[in-house]
Amino acid sequence: MSLKEIAVEGCTLEFQNGGTGTITINPNQASTKVKAEGKGVYTSLQFTISGYTGGAITVAKSGSGSGAINATAQKVKVEGSAVFLKGDVSSTITISGLKPAEGGGTAPATATEIVKITDAGQTKVKGA
Repeated sequence: MSLKEIAVEGCTLEFQNGGTGTITINPNQASTKVKAEGKGVYTSLQFTISGYTGGAITVAKSGSGSGAINATAQKVKVEGSAVFLKGDVSSTITISGLKPAEGGGTAPATATEIVKITDAGQTKVKGA
């Protein structure tokens, strides 16, 4: 089992299925007691998606949704919760948005995405 960087405040989340948009980590999920490089270690990692374009959602920036990263650390816990590691991903997320409708206007559309921690926000503290 290889060691990976532990995710902290300021980590980077990215779409894995080619979509674009904004991923915003919900507030108050990082520990106020346990820090790495001065940043709180995440004990939960839920997020919202806005301005999404991708898959069947072809009307620019019309998609939105929400999800959570699944923690994979088995040996490191903070405040009773497994920590999140660089490379951890969400389950498949369904995003709702719009596509052009036949005859003009728009119609509902959905796309699926996976979100991944691509940068842990720090490089000194690792876990497994």
